[in-house]
Amino acid sequence: MIVLTAIGNFFKKIWTWIKETAWVQPLLIVGLIFGVIFSIPSIVNGINELAAKKDNAINFYYNYQESLVGGENSNADKLTNNVYEKSKDEKVESLYGEKFFLAFVSSECTTCEEVKGGFETLKDNFDNSLQPEDKLPFKMYTIFTDEVTGETETDGQTAFVKYMDRFSYFFEDAAGVARESCYYTNGKLSDTDIEYLETVDPDNFLTPTILLIDFTENTPYYGVSEVMFGVTGDNDYKKAELLLDCWNHAGDFSME
Repeated sequence: MIVLTAIGNFFKKIWTWIKETAWVQPLLIVGLIFGVIFSIPSIVNGINELAAKKDNAINFYYNYQESLVGGENSNADKLTNNVYEKSKDEKVESLYGEKFFLAFVSSECTTCEEVKGGFETLKDNFDNSLQPEDKLPFKMYTIFTDEVTGETETDGQTAFVKYMDRFSYFFEDAAGVARESCYYTNGKLSDTDIEYLETVDPDNFLTPTILLIDFTENTPYYGVSEVMFGVTGDNDYKKAELLLDCWNHAGDFSME
């Protein structure tokens, strides 16, 4: 306590001296101004780096985008219809591949930016250190929940809200898979997150929501086979390994 009092008295004396010494005050003000001026480039560089990181992530997801433009005739609708129909009838041809990720992302989603590194690392190493057990090619599709289609919307609803209304049954089925999955049993999914998916509530829809679509023989569920809300990991490679486990139905996605 004595030490703290002594420290307090020391700073009090300095402050009193500054107030009573007129010539010091202008110097402090000038020093403060120059300090702010010299710090501006660092602040600007930091902002630019964050913006570049965001743009890089968005561009990555755009490479795999299935657009909502066209409403019921949109590419996003065609993809979702095909996945659902194929999951109910094996005779239906899968127009998008035997196995792929379907990620719902947003251009304003910080977590999507963080997950991007995992997807990119997995893609870049899919034939090497992160090769899947089935040796199928890496495939991924994305749907942007905040896509502005430019189409007339008389009721004020966004394109994604209308999409969710058209495919409420698809999201309800996906929530059912999530609740029965090993990933949930192993404590990696929360009931709240699954409920947000099940209720098809656009206000609480989580991004990224990542679905693994699997039409192979060894899938635990035909169609939507795994559900994730984000990807954990200390670095991009760890995130890629978790995504690979998802693809292989291994690790936290298995009871073995």
